[in-house]
Amino acid sequence: MQLKESLTLLQRGDRSISNYMLAIHTAIDELVIIDTPLSNDDITLYALNGLSTDYKDIILSIRTRETSLTFEELHDILTAHETYLKRIEATQSQLMATTNNTQHSASHYHQRQPRNY
Repeated sequence: MQLKESLTLLQRGDRSISNYMLAIHTAIDELVIIDTPLSNDDITLYALNGLSTDYKDIILSIRTRETSLTFEELHDILTAHETYLKRIEATQSQLMATTNNTQHSASHYHQRQPRNY
């Protein structure tokens, strides 16, 4: 029961998906050792419950599937989504930096213009 409870309480937090899934896999392996294997659906639910709202779209997609995912398939899907989120974040950061630089340059330009009275 303690191993299942640890899976229930496990959160991704600041970990990468790979590290998060490794923690899940370790608990699953310990359950197998004591002859209490989990179904693919149970593993999927434990993994999805520990994800943040950044993953809400992919969570909905996975929960509405008609077929179960293997651990490896789930890991691949979540890793791909993590990569997508990082790409979006990098694009937004780059856009913000460009916007800030443009605004700074524009205000600096206006400060240097002589005033006509």
